[in-house]
Amino acid sequence: MRRLVAGVLAAVLLTAACSSGGGSSSRPAPTSGPAGYYRTPVDRGYDVTHYDIRLRYRPRSGRVDATTAVTATATRLLTRMVLDLHGLRLGPTRLDPGNGKPSEPVRRRRDGDQLTLTLPDAVPRGTSFTVSIGYHGVPRPVSDPTGPPGEGELGWQRLPNGDVYVVSEPIGARTWFPSNDQPGDKATFTVRVEVPVGLTVASNGQWLGGGAHGPGTNTFHWHMSHPMATYLATVVIAAMREQRGASPGGVSIRNYFPNATVEAGISSFARTGEMIDYFSSIISRYPFGEYGVAVVPTDLGYALENQTMSVFGRDMLGTDQEAQLTVAHELAHQWFGDSVGIERWSDIWLNEAFANYFQYVWMAHADPTFDLDRTMANLRAERAGELGPILDPGPRGTFSSAIYERGALAVHALRRTIGDPAFFTVVRRWTTEHRYGIGTTGQFITLVEEVTGRPLGTFFDAWLRAKTVPPLP
Repeated sequence: MRRLVAGVLAAVLLTAACSSGGGSSSRPAPTSGPAGYYRTPVDRGYDVTHYDIRLRYRPRSGRVDATTAVTATATRLLTRMVLDLHGLRLGPTRLDPGNGKPSEPVRRRRDGDQLTLTLPDAVPRGTSFTVSIGYHGVPRPVSDPTGPPGEGELGWQRLPNGDVYVVSEPIGARTWFPSNDQPGDKATFTVRVEVPVGLTVASNGQWLGGGAHGPGTNTFHWHMSHPMATYLATVVIAAMREQRGASPGGVSIRNYFPNATVEAGISSFARTGEMIDYFSSIISRYPFGEYGVAVVPTDLGYALENQTMSVFGRDMLGTDQEAQLTVAHELAHQWFGDSVGIERWSDIWLNEAFANYFQYVWMAHADPTFDLDRTMANLRAERAGELGPILDPGPRGTFSSAIYERGALAVHALRRTIGDPAFFTVVRRWTTEHRYGIGTTGQFITLVEEVTGRPLGTFFDAWLRAKTVPPLP
């Protein structure tokens, strides 16, 4: 995610001129109790492997009629399954035990956003099973728990004209499908959405086609074949025009722009293919088969790196430096945060610090007048007194400016400390060895120490945990 912070960046970038080169503490990151952040248990006794979401949307009323089949594997003897679902009325709920037996109805109980399913028979550890949950109603967003109370909403959001967009980080997925809504339980996805003719549905992964479903409606079928965190699942429903293309290296690009902003959208994202190939050359191979963006016909104040389909507000469009930093930031997240995810929100710096840093790396590549070292020095001079620790920042601090700005400074400091050959070896190995999985701060520190052959506990303690920002090397 990247928020509009033009005033801060203007001060930081003001004097950028020309591009330049560039006791062990590998203990695991601290946690915020057994439930993790936002009262969501990290371990519920199962691992979701696939979500199959089938949804019909009626723009005039805002109503959805949906069924989500959740396929999971029990990680211990399982008698109950707890999922997250916000609002929405429940329909038929059934268990397919996956052993040739017929499906059975499931008893369920709701406590706020927690949906507890009592399974007809205990599911042994290591056994795969599927629960199918029907639900309907008008989805409502949830309050953003990372900001001031009452400010900001997440998840399924409906505009006055009936258009819909979904931006969920960190807990908005529950507003439109029942899920294990925490970042460490990644799964593949199938999404089928039926909408009136004239509307388009953009979602994650590969578009598998669609067509007339009934009188006056079309169905759009999307499939994400690589594991994805729930907060990265999205749909955008609007009258949009599709733009297809490919990077010079052959990565498919599929963008969706509202009819009123097509030209601005095409101009704003004209360099996406170039960015993909550049990042692929310095980070590692692009991890997915496609990439694209969907622009929402309203101002959002931020953009979100939904896996293979980033969502931008119309206020994020532009070809100026600030807008292009945002484009690069969300693309960099496809490596840092999407392909390589995190188990717990306490490690969020691993996502945002690298995405924020590599947006500047892109700018240093694209603009010969951009001085990366001076930009980092300016950033520290302008902001050091306001940037606290970035490891386990607490629920309210998950997306604070420290995570982005001190995070980028920490990555730059690491690069200057260990040198470019070791730094880019770390980046390549991190994004390759953990591809489609998750990583922790402890694992990252271990990798850096392995590549460099020296203990760096003092460095990481200072940059991740200390109350004050250290000097840049």
